[in-house]
Amino acid sequence: METTETTHRIGDWTVSAVWTKTSRFPSELHITTEEPRAAEYGITGALLRNLELIEHPDPPEAGVAMDAALDALRVVRALRDEGKGAADDDYLKAMVTAYVAMNNATAATPIEKMSFFLPCDSLQIEKDLKEAIKRGFIG
Repeated sequence: METTETTHRIGDWTVSAVWTKTSRFPSELHITTEEPRAAEYGITGALLRNLELIEHPDPPEAGVAMDAALDALRVVRALRDEGKGAADDDYLKAMVTAYVAMNNATAATPIEKMSFFLPCDSLQIEKDLKEAIKRGFIG
């Protein structure tokens, strides 16, 4: 996954944040020092109070990604309303598309998020995705 890194100094400490393209918040935070006297006490409350997480240097298009996920979920829902399910290839392909879109739109578990928008529980969604894997619709 492509990442961006920002670095800034707080006293004797160097703070590096690693950002992914899909999250507004850093996925990694590294706090280091080359000063032995600073490291004697470890990371102090004073350092943490001065730590300000800046905005993502290249903010993701979270709204666009969520819109794409919701559009994909509408297709799945329409197919379910037509009575299609795991036995239907179009339904499974739509489910995979919705899963990928939801995964791109949120850092949380996409299957749980999908269950909020679809008239089925997480277990059914997981079962349908496993069927899609068996049929080769998802790698």
